Amino acid sequence: MKFSKTLEHKCNFRTERLLIKSWTYHDKGLASNQRIEEYIINILTSEVTKSLPEGWQSINTSSDAQKWIEDRNEESNFLTVELLPTNEIIGFIFLYELDSKENRLDLRFGYLLSESIWGKGFGTELVKGLVEWCESLGTIKSISGGVEIDNIGSIRVLEKTGFSHSTIDSPSENVILYERKFNY
Repeated sequence: MKFSKTLEHKCNFRTERLLIKSWTYHDKGLASNQRIEEYIINILTSEVTKSLPEGWQSINTSSDAQKWIEDRNEESNFLTVELLPTNEIIGFIFLYELDSKENRLDLRFGYLLSESIWGKGFGTELVKGLVEWCESLGTIKSISGGVEIDNIGSIRVLEKTGFSHSTIDSPSENVILYERKFNY
């Protein structure tokens, strides 16, 4: 389920080296679209997408990238991760609303980053920034995300940023769910 438009405009935050913003607010001009499609093709390598569903695999053309953008934007609140100060897109965050009670949201998230920046602390910085953003809203009850059991780097990122094993059932035996709860 997509975010309400009320929350969507708030999906913008910065960290020391990153700018994260909603896809909805990107310039949609022809030149900008072509540049974003190139970033998508370069980011969605077979190594990055190896454990993701079929619709995330083999994105090799502009039309594949455009379809991928449309699908992600339809199913989630789709955020770009840009490197400061160049504004080069180096990854994406996907936010999904699971439940809303008493104006407090349970969110599920996923993220992916370009292979070229792996091992440089960007994953930890990104997820830490996401957690801080959620806390600053005061309306997020919890945030959870799944990680493949052999993705040691992402597991460490989640653990370093205060996530713990979730009480929610994992979608498969190869995926571990991690969760972070917020108390206001």
